[in-house]
Amino acid sequence: MEADTTHESQSKLVLFLNSYKFRIEPDTVLPCEPRVDAGVDPLAGASPAAPDAAAEPAFFPGTGEDASLLAGPMMATMAVASVLNKSVANKSVLNKASLNKNKNKNKNKNKNKSTMDGGSLGTSQLIPSFELRRLHQQPSRNAYTAARRFTWEMLDILPPPGPDYTRLETTVLLSMQRRDRERVRRLPDIQIESTISVGEFTRALHIEDIGGFEQTEGLFQAILTACEYVGLIYKSQFNRLRPNQFEPMLRPLLAVPVHESYPSNHSFQCFSIALAFATILPEHPATDELARIAQNVAENREWAGLHYPSDTQAGRDLARRFAPYLHDAFGPLFQAVHDEWV
Repeated sequence: MEADTTHESQSKLVLFLNSYKFRIEPDTVLPCEPRVDAGVDPLAGASPAAPDAAAEPAFFPGTGEDASLLAGPMMATMAVASVLNKSVANKSVLNKASLNKNKNKNKNKNKNKSTMDGGSLGTSQLIPSFELRRLHQQPSRNAYTAARRFTWEMLDILPPPGPDYTRLETTVLLSMQRRDRERVRRLPDIQIESTISVGEFTRALHIEDIGGFEQTEGLFQAILTACEYVGLIYKSQFNRLRPNQFEPMLRPLLAVPVHESYPSNHSFQCFSIALAFATILPEHPATDELARIAQNVAENREWAGLHYPSDTQAGRDLARRFAPYLHDAFGPLFQAVHDEWV
């Protein structure tokens, strides 16, 4: 039925093109003088009605032309446009159906993927919005933290060292920069760790390609996101220059982030994951390995020339002091991870 309709539309189009002259231009089709043999209406299939001699000639507004001279080619042009529009509309419907079909396929794929990759969040949610809201709006219920709002923004973190000590740190970084062989050895990990993923920690737990640990992966991802947000608050408070801004002779291995240096967010995020898992399962044999991974990731940022050693230490201290607040905000998720392993 669909093929017959398309064939009929094409036949009408051929009849019109054979009955009238057209001038084809890049952006339009213009009618010319009617052909001598155009006595048959291609649409109706019959001779047009004889014009009424008593009728006055009609004029097109703004042209001053007799309608009888333009009616043939104008009607032909309108009919051609109608046929073309109908054909395009049919194709549009087919294309739309095809797109909807593909969209549904992708939707199903994404739905399955979100079930696997979304972790405990159940979807591919990137920001743990409810936990961050709980962190902001509710006072802490943990006995080890002060029971008032926003205390986590004013934790007792030592300020960065002064210029003299910073100069000593840049001397250390310059000596690391001269160790080309070690830098080259660490470069692949430095590039991979530029954007931290939960894979750094799930591999150590041997659950990277195993189902049934979605809660653990979801918690790790949520901690990375929440700690990045909190760490940026402390960075803006201390406003420390990056090492290469203090010492121009330093040549970082990666593009230098636009935000401040102190504390190291990589250190803060990774140690927060290690501390959270140690809180949930202190008897697990991989807790020490997670802490070693966190330290290695943080030190790689020093080898890359992006952080001072004191940035790394500050990130670790912030993770330890922020851990109770993190437990308050993600308490249900901590319990879900425990139930997943026990």
